[in-house]
Amino acid sequence: MKRALFALLLLLAPLRAQAEDVELPKTLAHLQLPDGWKATRAQGLVAAYKRDDGALLAVTRADVPNSDAWSKKKAERDAYADQVAAGVKTAMTGTKKLTKKLGEMNNVPALDCEGTKDGAPVLVRVLLFRTYALSLAIELPKSADTKAMKDARDILAKFGPTKPVPKD
Repeated sequence: MKRALFALLLLLAPLRAQAEDVELPKTLAHLQLPDGWKATRAQGLVAAYKRDDGALLAVTRADVPNSDAWSKKKAERDAYADQVAAGVKTAMTGTKKLTKKLGEMNNVPALDCEGTKDGAPVLVRVLLFRTYALSLAIELPKSADTKAMKDARDILAKFGPTKPVPKD
């Protein structure tokens, strides 16, 4: 029995080592990173990581009210998302095309954007909490392949509150 349990633990150990749960202070959000991302220090950021291939990841926080993102009126939510996306596009120098999609992550409005910055793919998720916005941006190298894009999208898809946030 002990041998079978030990064998099972050996099989599962690599699965547990593949992801790191990143503690983000003063927020309800959760970030999970696969192996290969190394923490780095960067002033003004909640968290910063880089990979050996040149990929960069940054989490920022802005204390801003986002009441229009929580509006019951779709037109108001969409207009607010357009304003936020315009700000993301402005920050991504050299961007000609930016895709955006407004959704929710555990009841929190989440705006996902994809574009390029000086030819390098950039993916951004902005969580629009009621009193602050938390954004996760991943810039990949210009040579990024489809697997790197998929991995970045997976990180963004999991970025959000760990528990549903009340809508009231």
